[in-house]
Amino acid sequence: MELDLPEHGKSSPLPPYRAVLAVDMENFSRTSGRNQQVIGALIPGLLEGALHRSDLAQVWENKRFPRHGGDGYVFGTDPKHLPFLISPLLENLQKELESIQPLLANLDRELRMRIRVSIDVGPLPDLGEDDPVNAMGEAMISTHRLLDSEPVRTELMRTDPDTTLVAGIVSRRVYEDVVLGGFTPVNPSRWRQVNATVGSKSFQAEGYLFVPTPSWGPNTVNGGEGRPDNPQLLEAQGAVPNRTDADTSRVDNSIGINSGQVVQGGTIHGGVNFGVTSNDG
Repeated sequence: MELDLPEHGKSSPLPPYRAVLAVDMENFSRTSGRNQQVIGALIPGLLEGALHRSDLAQVWENKRFPRHGGDGYVFGTDPKHLPFLISPLLENLQKELESIQPLLANLDRELRMRIRVSIDVGPLPDLGEDDPVNAMGEAMISTHRLLDSEPVRTELMRTDPDTTLVAGIVSRRVYEDVVLGGFTPVNPSRWRQVNATVGSKSFQAEGYLFVPTPSWGPNTVNGGEGRPDNPQLLEAQGAVPNRTDADTSRVDNSIGINSGQVVQGGTIHGGVNFGVTSNDG
């Protein structure tokens, strides 16, 4: 095989930018072999159906470098479609999954099909299926790392399995260009910034989570206030819980400028110092 290597010390042309969307099913390996075959066959149809619902049939018909991995799927498309891959596609993927739940229940009453989705964008070679470097690049790698990251996995763990069927995560670039840029109707307040890490890989990146149909599951407490019962879940979501000194039972909180109220639970030893001291009232 002959490779077209760039000449040392000279620039190379930048590959075309491609939006990349990847999906993966939660707990696929825990289902039976028979059910894995059924689910694997359903995944492309679910994506196609959600794209058709979203008036994006041409995206499916013209998808770039598609790959079906059994429990997941990835494809590329023109970056102009990025806003629509967020909304309405993620909402419609939720609807598609809701529509097939009766079918899954006929196979196995305990079977659930819940999907993680990741979206990124960047330069990727788009040279055809037979080319050995087709779709190889950082954007493809980061899309899969975001998909496997702890925060998006945890988002499904902490929600009701019969209600929340889709959890999406996008890269910082996609969030800034598409969400903060105002190209999608999903308000920034519905996104949560997270530290996307993959335990088995040396990957760490800023990501943004969005859940089309949020809910509270068995791993939340305080009447559904969104506080996971397990501190590891908090850490996986990028939140840092207050640290308690085991010897003094003291809770340390750092409070800066505050124009509202501060509510402290537990016992306070000593005083509470605010970041601003003033005699002006």
